[in-house]
This record gives sequence, C-alpha cells and structure tokens, in this order.
Amino acid sequence: MKTKVLLVSLVGALLAVTACSGEAPSAPATVTVTPPPAAPDTTTVAWLDGMCGAIYGFVKASNDHANRQSSGIEVTRPWLSENLGVRAELAGKVVDELNALPSSPIPGGDAARKSLVDSYTTARDAAAEGKRKLDSSQSQAALDGGLKALEAAQKPLMETTDPFASVKMETPELLTAVAAAKKCVPSP
Repeated sequence: MKTKVLLVSLVGALLAVTACSGEAPSAPATVTVTPPPAAPDTTTVAWLDGMCGAIYGFVKASNDHANRQSSGIEVTRPWLSENLGVRAELAGKVVDELNALPSSPIPGGDAARKSLVDSYTTARDAAAEGKRKLDSSQSQAALDGGLKALEAAQKPLMETTDPFASVKMETPELLTAVAAAKKCVPSP
C-alpha cells in the first residue's frame, strides 16, 4: 500500500509541474545528419579497375589496331590471318585478366564477370579457329569462314562496353568506389 501511495504521489507531482509550466512542451526539432562521404573501399576500387581495365583496354587496343589499317584495304589471306591472330590475342588477354580477378566484392559482380569471360572466350576461340582453318586451307570456304570468324571476334566491340550493365550500382558506397576507379572512365 505504501508503494501505491508513493507512485500516485509521484505521478501527481509530475502532472502539477507540467500544468504549472503554462506551455505545452514543443516537439523536438527533426535533424537529418548526413555522414561525410566515406573513403572508398580499396578492395572494391581495385576489383572495379580490374574489370574496367580489361574491357576498356580491349576496346582501346582494338581501335588502335583498326586505326593502323589503311582505308580501302583489299581483304587478302595474309591480311585476314594477321587480323584474326590479333583479335584472338586481344580477346585472350581480356579473358586472362578477368579470370585473374578475385571474387567480386559487389553483389552481382561475379555474374557480370562470367558473362564477359564467356563473351570474350567465344570471340577468342572464333578468331583462333578461323585463323587455323584459313592458314591450313587455300579454299574459298576457308576464306569465307575466316571472314565470319573475324566478325565473331569483333562481336564484343558491338555489344555494350559497360561491364556493369547488369549490376545495380546504386549504393553510396558503390558510387564512391566507381568514382575512385580510374580505369572505369573510358579514354577517348
């Protein structure tokens, strides 16, 4: 009973203090705190640079190779054989660089990498096989096959060059990491 009287007295005292103040307490002001941008995760930046470096390196090397060609070239067996060899080498380099990357720190990154590895492996193998067949036969069919192989080897250039098209890069952490990944800015 003594505890009940003490509790009623305490509640009464609180109500009396609140009633005497004359003003209703105002609601606390809403404060939005935005944390300062965190430094990008170095593992994520390195992984992004590896992906971008492989893809944009291929695009640049392919463009450089094409720019060294004179316009109005007559497609000959030696020309086609050389170009198939170059395309196989360039696509093979991308495959090696992408396969050398560690597991992705980005959700969906490993799937994006696998898709690119598959695409460049197909391009590399088409170019290498087209060159092999062209070099081993003097037939018109081998020449036609070499042209089709060259087209297949250039397919990654015709597809999107955004290695992260299928990855959601929406979090502030990922956007900061992408901004810090210097190789993710394609050079002209």
